[in-house]
Amino acid sequence: MTPASVDPALRALAADLLFREADALDNQDWANWLAMYREDARYWVPAWIDEHRTTADPDTELSLIYHTTRRGLEERVGRIQSRKSITATPLPRTLHLIAGLTIAEADTEAMRVRSNAAVHVYDARTAAHHVAALRYEHSFRCAPGGGWLIAAKTIVLVNDRMPSVVDFYAL
Repeated sequence: MTPASVDPALRALAADLLFREADALDNQDWANWLAMYREDARYWVPAWIDEHRTTADPDTELSLIYHTTRRGLEERVGRIQSRKSITATPLPRTLHLIAGLTIAEADTEAMRVRSNAAVHVYDARTAAHHVAALRYEHSFRCAPGGGWLIAAKTIVLVNDRMPSVVDFYAL
């Protein structure tokens, strides 16, 4: 299926998946957020090489965040829930805004979706507020029992010089 021939129902499904993930992050609903990911899901935030290029290979080049399976995300959530992460205590409040959804590829078993996002992050400790400008690429796969799961997520942090810790909940 080409982007120009995308079924409106498929576009609505993709939007619903993106909005559900954003809602889980904003509400710190970690169990539901993690449940949206396949066990073998890849989560990647590449670093910038220069003003116009990001790294292209997470196995050989620098990344801001890189997990090859959902287990890495589960470990990060576990550190936050244990309150052992000093940089996330208390956890900032976030608001994810998603726009510009494009379905790059789709069939009955998989789809690749690109979108843009602005994530407002408020740190109650300092009353500081900043906005992360992001480009998302999600790869979704149909789950064996039905429904869709995230197989891969790549996040390009456009404004990578942020006055805060960069972590999954703020991206």
